[in-house]
Amino acid sequence: MPSKTGESDRPLSVLINTATRSVHTKLNKLIISRLSLALPPETEDASNYVSGLLHITPIYIAFESLWRKILQSGVTAEEEDGPDDADSCNVCDPETAQSEPTDLQTLRDILRIPHPLTVDPRTRSLLTNLHLPDLTRSRELQKDIVSLTGWSNRTVTEHLDDAAESPVLSEFLHYIRHAAETRPHVLTAYAWVLYMALFSGGRIIRAMLQSIDPDFWVPASAAHHQSASRTGPGVATAAVGGGPLHFFSFGSTPDDGEELKTTFKQRLVESEALLTGAEREDVVQEARDIFAFMVRLVTELDDVCGMEESDASHMVSLRSRDSVVVEKERRALARLVRKVAEKADRDAGR
Repeated sequence: MPSKTGESDRPLSVLINTATRSVHTKLNKLIISRLSLALPPETEDASNYVSGLLHITPIYIAFESLWRKILQSGVTAEEEDGPDDADSCNVCDPETAQSEPTDLQTLRDILRIPHPLTVDPRTRSLLTNLHLPDLTRSRELQKDIVSLTGWSNRTVTEHLDDAAESPVLSEFLHYIRHAAETRPHVLTAYAWVLYMALFSGGRIIRAMLQSIDPDFWVPASAAHHQSASRTGPGVATAAVGGGPLHFFSFGSTPDDGEELKTTFKQRLVESEALLTGAEREDVVQEARDIFAFMVRLVTELDDVCGMEESDASHMVSLRSRDSVVVEKERRALARLVRKVAEKADRDAGR
């Protein structure tokens, strides 16, 4: 589809936001409505929240790992796959690696592409300029899963592989792989959509999570331990600091990631000239596709978690908690939901 008159002069970020405004708002409302059902007072444990993380984490692992593989295309195999790789994730850990699969079904399979992902110098320059290691979220998401469950890294890997076999997520992961292999410049869309969201609606979601009683985040298994010395490091993390918030936080930076956000936006402005007109259209379309997949993924999670919006009243009735406390939490949550929806509408209009 040819570009509309004047679109070549508009910043790529504006084109993406304009093209995805409607579906972006729809996705935000879906996420917040489902998230509210996975938190108190609607439920007594974090199992549904963990299910959500298990289905979101593979998306970040996939596009970040493929991006890293492209940037390392000139590095020897030993250096690329070594345990000292600063950006490597637990799923890529040599300890958990297996022989090359005959088909592509699990997350581990997708990450273990046997051939280099070579790109032309122009695209390589684009992806190098936009790659900010402190923005990557794969490790942070896995830290949250460990905090919430007390699982070992190997067990987390197994559960991520299981999640990656669900129909919509599996389709999305293979789609990401194909995009990285055939149109690597569209990884720009993944960075814009999946990173910048953490600085808009993600900030409000984090506030929602921080407002929850810290005991909610402690794994059920930890409740049976009589001594703190018997809990794992992940369990200890879950019990303090207002919940497992590595995904939504940028603790390695002095300003909680605000400078990272500014730097990424500036680099995108500086680097988008490396894209041809057709490639800019590819990136915008990829952003649309990302949102479409995410909407479908939320629906799939409804089936996985067995949740419907109408379940809320039933869930509350199962709780033996003071009705005044429950009502107070519900009102606070409703205010946050409205705030997220309003901010999503404003962000989509920029």
